[in-house]
Amino acid sequence: MKLSEEEVRELRRIKKILRELSREEYLALRYIYENISVGEILAERDLYYHHHIQKPDLVLRKLRERGLIERGEGCYNLAKPLRLLRKKIQSFYELIKLIDKLY
Repeated sequence: MKLSEEEVRELRRIKKILRELSREEYLALRYIYENISVGEILAERDLYYHHHIQKPDLVLRKLRERGLIERGEGCYNLAKPLRLLRKKIQSFYELIKLIDKLY
C-alpha cells in the first residue's frame, strides 16, 4: 500500500497518541474507527454495555480533545484525517499493524 507523506505524518501523530490512551479510550477509538459515524446515544450505550466503559461520554470527550473523533449533530464521527486513512486502511487492526511498522 502506497501512502503519501501527509498520511505517514498522520500515522506518526496517531502512534504518539495511542501510547497515551487508556484501555477505555483505545476501545472507544476502535469502535468509532470501525463504524466511522455513530449516533451519540447508540455510541454511549454500546460502549457502556458491550465494552464495559463506565463513563463513555467522558472517554469520547477525551478522544475529541485529542483530535481523533469529532462530534456532529447527535453523532460521533471519525476525525477527517482518520476518515481519509480509513479509505485505504479498512480495519482498525490493519491500522495498528501499519503503525507498529513505523519507526
